[in-house]
Amino acid sequence: MTEEIKQEIQKCVQEADLVLVGIGTEFHKKNAAQEEIMEAYQKLADLLKEKNYFLLTVNTDDLIFESAIDAERVVAPCGSDKTGNVVTNDDYDESWYMPQWEKYTKWLQGTVNKNVCILELGVGFEYPTVIRFAFEKIVYFNQKCHMYRIHEKFAQLTPEIKERTTAVKENAVKLLLEDGEDVR
Repeated sequence: MTEEIKQEIQKCVQEADLVLVGIGTEFHKKNAAQEEIMEAYQKLADLLKEKNYFLLTVNTDDLIFESAIDAERVVAPCGSDKTGNVVTNDDYDESWYMPQWEKYTKWLQGTVNKNVCILELGVGFEYPTVIRFAFEKIVYFNQKCHMYRIHEKFAQLTPEIKERTTAVKENAVKLLLEDGEDVR
């Protein structure tokens, strides 16, 4: 099944006009080894190569910015451990990520009536309004979307979008790292 899913994802990305990616806490270094995370990011970067994409992450460990993913296409609204400015702090300053958030929302406006492949990778319920609920809403309103929700425990889908979504109950990092043919 894993190989079939990887092939489906590859086809979805290849055929899409735009790709939207959400990265959740399965990619955080408290939940996986840093080497595994970096390798998974590399496989994701290879998959996204030459595609028009944007990526949101709820992680604050900054590993995404050390990866091959284009930092200009990443927004991290929950903050950065390196700067000490994280959403769990009482004095969290949202202004630092707002310029990138504005780029993301402008990019998102361009997804209307386009073929969009959405990859929700390891996103749970830590900050559901940032990725999980927002991505569901995008799929609900854009009939040309298809979303892959990949999570070890929380791969459930809402009935309203079930026809345009695929749930994969597997750890997203491990799925990207599994032997066999690369996702790309």
